[in-house]
Amino acid sequence: MYVSCSLLCCRKAEYPTVAEALAKVRLLGFGAIDLDAFETWQHVRPSELAAGGEAAVAELAGTLAATGLKVGSFNCGMSVPVTAEGDEAFGQYRREFLALLDLARRVGCGNLTVQPGGPQEGRDGEEVMQLVAGRLAELCGAAGREGVSVGIEAHHGSLLEAPEAALRMVSELCPAAGLTYDPSHFAMQEIALPETAALLDRAVHVHVRNAGPGRMQETMAAGTVDFHWLIGALRARGYDGPVAIEYFSGFDADFASTRALRDRLRELGVEG
Repeated sequence: MYVSCSLLCCRKAEYPTVAEALAKVRLLGFGAIDLDAFETWQHVRPSELAAGGEAAVAELAGTLAATGLKVGSFNCGMSVPVTAEGDEAFGQYRREFLALLDLARRVGCGNLTVQPGGPQEGRDGEEVMQLVAGRLAELCGAAGREGVSVGIEAHHGSLLEAPEAALRMVSELCPAAGLTYDPSHFAMQEIALPETAALLDRAVHVHVRNAGPGRMQETMAAGTVDFHWLIGALRARGYDGPVAIEYFSGFDADFASTRALRDRLRELGVEG
């Protein structure tokens, strides 16, 4: 296992470009990063990357490579949700996913984290779950052929908010897809982390930040996430990928929580 840092910690207002965010993360002392690739948030817009074709992918790959930072994962939010109805919508989602997959291949990134989407008003929940599973199965196959894992994030407010729903979907898609595990989404729901242990058997990527009841983000002093348990449980399962610190939207403006969590992970034996 090794410590990574999400570029989400660098608000675009203060760090307008990917290069500036990379430079800040490197200055903080990290050797690895998660790239943020959300359409309407932060630095990389998947639709622009896909529309720009080879030139856009090559340019961003060059920017990432120039830093010397290891790229652990891309955290992806396409311009079209994977739950969207119709072949045209999924066609756009597919184009953006494949552009990000091309970028991942070029920079040696081993994981794409994707969002499962949320419940859809007026649509049968089980049908939406099966639609998402079928679409992701197709894309995970393409990623697997490139040696890139796909982690579906068990996210608060999503179809996979409940641990049992997340376990069901990734179990159905295994081994094509795995889970991106983030304890904050369970801590804020007051779900004890040991109750989510089965999810770690499917984990291909890990996000971390402290959290507490009703709060997705919390300082290291005030949060309730048991990092000792988490790192021990990951180690017991042989997980050797990134543990990516992911404070966002200016919560940790002075990077104090980011640095404190990095130091805590190092104390627990996580490299980096």
